Amino acid sequence: MSRGRLSIWAPLRPGAYLRRPVSELPFPLEEPGCRLYEFARQRLFNGLEVLGLGPGDEVLVPAYNHGSEVEVLSRAGVTCRFFDSSEDLAPDEHVLERLLGPSTRALYLIHHLGFPQAAPRWRRWCDERGLLLIEDVAMAWLARLDGRPLGSWGDLAIFSPWKTYGLPDLGAVLCDPAPEPMPLRRRRARGLLRGHAAWLAGRSGLAASTRRLRRPPEPFSPEVAFAVGNSRQGASAISYQLLRRLHSSDTAAVRRANYGRLLEAVGEHVPPPFDALPEGACPFALPVWTEDKPAFIAELRSNAIAGLDIWSVPHPAFPAEEYPRAAARRASTVGLPVHQELGEADIERIAETASTFLAARPERPPGVSLVGGAR
Repeated sequence: MSRGRLSIWAPLRPGAYLRRPVSELPFPLEEPGCRLYEFARQRLFNGLEVLGLGPGDEVLVPAYNHGSEVEVLSRAGVTCRFFDSSEDLAPDEHVLERLLGPSTRALYLIHHLGFPQAAPRWRRWCDERGLLLIEDVAMAWLARLDGRPLGSWGDLAIFSPWKTYGLPDLGAVLCDPAPEPMPLRRRRARGLLRGHAAWLAGRSGLAASTRRLRRPPEPFSPEVAFAVGNSRQGASAISYQLLRRLHSSDTAAVRRANYGRLLEAVGEHVPPPFDALPEGACPFALPVWTEDKPAFIAELRSNAIAGLDIWSVPHPAFPAEEYPRAAARRASTVGLPVHQELGEADIERIAETASTFLAARPERPPGVSLVGGAR
């Protein structure tokens, strides 16, 4: 009998409508300076506007990035000064110092895949140089560092609760001064139905075999992947209401537990800093390094697991050939699901499929760093 399809994205359980809503949502959603939008890139655009960042300004941006943030910064007239991070994805202070110039206004700090960067350190570094700190928490909502939520150090921070709970939309920006609030809006049922269908497909092989998600993914489209959209588009009321019913205080802990079990199975193939699970992390996915990314994704798909081809195509304006560490990550990293809707049998299937595929393959090519070139 065929098995249900597992995705990197948490599905939207139909029973959510019957749950009692929580009385208070996590940081930053109850903060006075928090504003809700449809998606992350819209939040960033409006935050840049209220901070006065625009033409003539420069922002220090990690070379290992999604690309949508590059599009937003470019649309705002900001020049991106890219930097290749260290092997653990932390900014290199010496590299940053060489990039500083009279037009430098901010450091863009990404908390990759739910793992905290040393935000207090970079807050101090920015303060000492008169720079703004932008925290990208799009994949790290609910993560904490030393008991404090990520995003609470930045002059501007962006969040994506929709990614954690499988909602059709709902992003947030925290900024002082805050952008103009956008009213909640009505949303078509299509996004909700897609999320519920994913939940059903995860539990029924028959349902999975009849869904569009069973088909190969659509070809990558830069226009779609990096599109900014309507920067004045507020979040949908239904997503906000569902979030109040879906949120649980143990979500981050469940994700960490799932991550830890997969890490035990394939840890030798996990690149730093993701090869150790820090306290306070809220993992979005477990990244696995492989020499043959297409074959690994195909093997996962043959076992009804949709692995994530993480950030494989850079933004067209990004000079990828100048940043070998980031290029190596893009060429070799596949994300495995760890979300809170996975059951014990799901985790076992993911672990078995991944470990079997990787068992006959080296941990890394001889003499080659996981995130760089030949040494």
